[in-house]
Amino acid sequence: MDRTMELDDLKQAWQTLDRRLEQHNALNLHLFKENRLAKAKAGLRPLAFGQGMQLAVGVLMTAVFAPFWIRHFGTLHLMVYGLSLHLYALMFIVFAARDLFMLGRIDHDAPVLEIQRRLATLRAWRIRSGLWFAITGCFIWTPLMLVVFYWLGADVWVNTPSVVYWFIASSFACLGLSYALVRLSRRPGRDSLARYLNDSSTGRSLSRAQAMLDEIAQFERV
Repeated sequence: MDRTMELDDLKQAWQTLDRRLEQHNALNLHLFKENRLAKAKAGLRPLAFGQGMQLAVGVLMTAVFAPFWIRHFGTLHLMVYGLSLHLYALMFIVFAARDLFMLGRIDHDAPVLEIQRRLATLRAWRIRSGLWFAITGCFIWTPLMLVVFYWLGADVWVNTPSVVYWFIASSFACLGLSYALVRLSRRPGRDSLARYLNDSSTGRSLSRAQAMLDEIAQFERV
């Protein structure tokens, strides 16, 4: 009888210990998850701030270059300069607004898998938008320089059109180098270069936030 009672007591003690261990593990997981989620949320603030700045720059550029091409509507080359820069400014605004919208849709109280999905969607979008900025960036400096020269009193297209041709040739050379770099990053053994280009497009804060969520998912699987 005593031996049976001792076994029952031992079994009950083990069950109590198991429950406490489960509670302890659940508490550790909760604390770890809360810590990493807080860091992930804080880590996205620089991206949100950067997109807010991009939006402001786009609005400022629109205020400068929209009147420029409208004012020179009858002069084709000046209108092309201003219209190109105006469209580039609109790209700044639209892309920044979409980034901020996607950031705003991330619910940090949602399940980790859902947050990961949202961040993956945002990352894919930023890689595509980064490609567009890289392409347009190879060309947009040409009308910008020509407008600056015009403001300084030199209409380069009228006075020395060969300079404009050199600018355009340089733009295509820049595009070719960018394409070669992307192709090189996709070759075997160039993972670090590919990762660098992707991080440059998406922003390091987004990569760090994804890393925090990956740690949570890994911890939950253990």
